[in-house]
Amino acid sequence: MTDLTAHGIQVTLPTGWEGRLFRRPRAGEIAAADAHVQGAAAAPAESTNAVLHVSTIALPPGIGDFASGAVDKLGDDDVIVVLFEYDPEAAGTPLFKAAGIPRVLQADDFSPNVMQRAVRGQAGVQRFFHDQGRAFCLYVVIGSFVRRRDLVKRVSAVLATVTIDPLDATGTTTPSSSTTAPTTSTAPTTEGPTEVPTTTVAPTTTTAGDAP
Repeated sequence: MTDLTAHGIQVTLPTGWEGRLFRRPRAGEIAAADAHVQGAAAAPAESTNAVLHVSTIALPPGIGDFASGAVDKLGDDDVIVVLFEYDPEAAGTPLFKAAGIPRVLQADDFSPNVMQRAVRGQAGVQRFFHDQGRAFCLYVVIGSFVRRRDLVKRVSAVLATVTIDPLDATGTTTPSSSTTAPTTSTAPTTEGPTEVPTTTVAPTTTTAGDAP
């Protein structure tokens, strides 16, 4: 097992899983480590927050924040879990009223209709929630709807290990994490996703996608 920790989030990955935990640079944010972050910084009006990808497959370069570019690579035994953070102001809005990260999902929570783009045989689930004063979307895709009762157990086992730290008075996590190349479970040669998280406003829809 491997612990993946950054930006006030920690998860333990089972053997064979890969993870990536990162925050894209904000506009004007300059640091030596930023040279290793792939993809453009956010626009001046946008903020960026934590994004977590964990999967049973090797995460390819250039995938979207909600895993577009990786979902279609899932086999029947594979899953991908995305935890996407919005600005803390969203935590008090109705969409994020559920308290705490969902740690146990049920097989019947998954539906092909939740998918951003339909992939034959696959299914997904999406949950918005607040935790430690922070607002998140959990988006999970499984490679086989038929095998959902087995696959959901693997997903729930990983979600049970996730911990989220509160933000401090400055809006950063404690301990804080600077913007760096994606923290992964291995020493990857892949780049981080190229899409910029749109985190300046809370989403107005519960349809999963790369711009929820």
